[in-house]
Amino acid sequence: MSAVPPPSLDLGGIAVTWLADIPSMEFAPDDLLVPGGADQGPGGALDLTFGGYLISGDAGTVLVDAGVGDGKARSRPGWNRRSDGALPIALERTGLTLADVDTVHLTHLHADHVGWNTVWDGDAWIPTFPEAKYLALGDELDWGRVEYARDPGFMYGSYADSVLPLSERGRLEAVGDGFRIGDRIEVRAVPGHTPGSSAVIVRGRQETAVLSGDLIHHPHQFAHPLTCSRFCVDRAASAEARRGLLDWTARYGAILMPAHFGWGRVVAADGRFRFQPIVR
Repeated sequence: MSAVPPPSLDLGGIAVTWLADIPSMEFAPDDLLVPGGADQGPGGALDLTFGGYLISGDAGTVLVDAGVGDGKARSRPGWNRRSDGALPIALERTGLTLADVDTVHLTHLHADHVGWNTVWDGDAWIPTFPEAKYLALGDELDWGRVEYARDPGFMYGSYADSVLPLSERGRLEAVGDGFRIGDRIEVRAVPGHTPGSSAVIVRGRQETAVLSGDLIHHPHQFAHPLTCSRFCVDRAASAEARRGLLDWTARYGAILMPAHFGWGRVVAADGRFRFQPIVR
């Protein structure tokens, strides 16, 4: 792996850094996206990235989402029992250690967002970030508990190995819509992809960033905002939340930082959107 520091954007007094766990993975369009309304599906393979965003500022060090993780039994090829150590290595290249992370916020509980919550210590799954408090919206945690009780293999088994161990140790806290981490980081509810999905707004002195989680998976969805992920629990709500957040991002000139592709600006026109990537 390259020793180059991970890409970072200074918003003015607060920085957001991308920590890649899986830099690139191809998906067939039909395996990921479902066109809605008059929308058309994309052609060709979709290239996605997986990881988390590190926010550094007055509120300490906050990690938003935790990638796929290592050592986890997963049925999806490329996710199963990985041993890359990629996200912690990316963190180390920022000059920080696992113990320097103060807060981990989970935009939702899907397997590719909770993987580095825990690591295997030889006897049990323990928190990867020993000093961090872990957060998610209360609606998301309620949904996860119900689904796990119904199906112990829920979310490729990721609830059992990456969420439940935190709950059992009292390390996973429920927060509400509008919760703030310090003065500049705000959690917003954007239900639809999952019942308790959230986005994170980061306000710097010069720029505002919107960490959108899985509200949008691929640039195709800018021109086709009714197109949803196959993993959306409520597609109508997901499409409504996506259009609302993209409209807000465009109106306030914020920088969109999606979970599965690079960041950029959003331009709104006639109910659809155009993405202007920023090189990272």
